[in-house]
Amino acid sequence: MIRKILSWTLIIVSGTFLLLSAVGIVAALAFNEPLTREALNRLDEIDSELRLGEEALKKSQAELERALRILDSTEQALNQFTKNDPQAFFADVQTTLNDELLPELATAQERLIAARDTLENVRVVVFGLNIVPFISINIPDQMLVDLIDSADALESQISDVGDLAEQASVLLEDASQLFGGDLEGSRKSLEGFLADVKAYQEKVKSWREQVAYVKESLTLWLDLASIFLTIFLLWFGLSQVSLLLHGRAILRGENPWEEWRW
Repeated sequence: MIRKILSWTLIIVSGTFLLLSAVGIVAALAFNEPLTREALNRLDEIDSELRLGEEALKKSQAELERALRILDSTEQALNQFTKNDPQAFFADVQTTLNDELLPELATAQERLIAARDTLENVRVVVFGLNIVPFISINIPDQMLVDLIDSADALESQISDVGDLAEQASVLLEDASQLFGGDLEGSRKSLEGFLADVKAYQEKVKSWREQVAYVKESLTLWLDLASIFLTIFLLWFGLSQVSLLLHGRAILRGENPWEEWRW
């Protein structure tokens, strides 16, 4: 009974493994080309993405180099314009606006208002005198009206100029803070960013070279893997044939190990 169970166990197990070996050999040969094609397509997609990334990094490098050139030109022009001391230049201009121009504009505006009021009073007096009998002052009322209107217009323009001067003062204060401590900090940040971009460019270039190498060697690798797998499965299948024959021999009552005895 034990002999029969052992023989059938060997037959079933070896037959199963023999069938699996045959299926494996067929699968290794059948799927070699589709797997190779799919792997190459995946590598092409990876290379395409890396190429797009490399192009984006090149554009970033060009923009950063352009920004550095603009920064250098701006600093050079600013230093020439402000005699290499932007903060002092803006402070002087702002002081002139706040301490001289704005007070003078305010004084001129006050004087114009006073002159306009005087013209209004003169107009009233002239009008009153002209209605008195036997008194005639040869000052046309329209001339006084024109003078008053001109004073109003000039006062309004001076007010607008004062507002512009105040805005210019605020702008100069902001510019003084912006350019007060040279542009070295901004330049260092841009240069550091540019160095990082160049480093990533080298990495992406290396990755693309690796992808190209894998793509070039992949077909050979898969062919060799398919051949080795086929050889292994063939050897494994033949060993299962041997076990199958041993099982059949045991089932017939033979002793397959008899010949191995000394």
